[in-house]
Amino acid sequence: MDVIQNILIYLSLFLIVIGTIGGVFLKNYYVRLHFVGISDTIGGATLLLTFAFFSPHHLVYLLLGTLILVQGPAITHLLARGAVKAKINVEEKRWHSPKY
Repeated sequence: MDVIQNILIYLSLFLIVIGTIGGVFLKNYYVRLHFVGISDTIGGATLLLTFAFFSPHHLVYLLLGTLILVQGPAITHLLARGAVKAKINVEEKRWHSPKY
């Protein structure tokens, strides 16, 4: 039982870390947003659902995991829609250019 719990925790933490690294190093805003949105939503939900299955307070973790599964894609959609309205081009290397 502890082995399964540890594997799921490490898997979810791996997804969250990979999403953070991808958010820094990918080429444009939309690709970064897509990558971070998917990996953080799945990683966070997996972590909380793991806690839900192996904790005595399973209902709280189950509700939080469900909340992350619902609000993660909604927030990603709102950020992408805001970027479209701000006219951020897909071809840009960086979505913000520092002015030196």
